[in-house]
Amino acid sequence: MRLMLCLLLLVVTCSPSAAGDKAAAGLSSLEARWHGCVRDIYDRERSSQSKAASQLSALDACKQHEDAYVAAILDAQVAEEKAARRQERTLTARAKAWAASVLGYVVDPVSSWLGAVTH
Repeated sequence: MRLMLCLLLLVVTCSPSAAGDKAAAGLSSLEARWHGCVRDIYDRERSSQSKAASQLSALDACKQHEDAYVAAILDAQVAEEKAARRQERTLTARAKAWAASVLGYVVDPVSSWLGAVTH
């Protein structure tokens, strides 16, 4: 279950920004370390236990690697959200400027033309 949750988080956050290339490399190394730990422990446990027990035991043994990986993913998400908020502000400013130009070039002339026609 935890593995699926972490993989889902990875898929959601797998779009690194240009500034986040170094963070993505850090995420890749943390992921590789965690997966390597899980594989090693699972391979050792597989012969003595059932498959489900071996999987749970491998996940429990590599909990510190998983926690570090998930924490790094969450940090990357926070950084992306902050960057998106900064970009959103500029998009909002652009939208306001576009609305003002539409108002100036379309709405004002049409309303003045309609006013002239009614007089």
